[in-house]
Amino acid sequence: MAYLLSNWMVSLCGLLFLGLLATVLHEAGHVIASFAVGLKVKRMGLTMKGFYIVRESGSPAKNLFVTLAGPLMNVVLLLFNWHAADAFTLANMCIAICNLAPVTGSDGDRALSFIRQMHTEPGH
Repeated sequence: MAYLLSNWMVSLCGLLFLGLLATVLHEAGHVIASFAVGLKVKRMGLTMKGFYIVRESGSPAKNLFVTLAGPLMNVVLLLFNWHAADAFTLANMCIAICNLAPVTGSDGDRALSFIRQMHTEPGH
């Protein structure tokens, strides 16, 4: 019985680590994209809702790029690891899908907001 319990705990810790790794890499996608378009990252942190970054605001197009970079990072990791069908692949798939859902405060919600801004600005 103790063996089964310890094996279960090791598996659970491994799954939590892979989920955390996928989340950190998601945020890294936002940070890399921010630097790529010249937006300064002011701080990064962790709350009860998860990791976050605070950065300078840019044009709607730059903001859209940075917003979609996190889920795109998870999609890229998913595609490079799709054949393995392991917990890391599943974690990346879940993070990408959940972040792209148009739920208040999600990357998907922000992306739709920036797309609307781009279509309402003069010249579009």
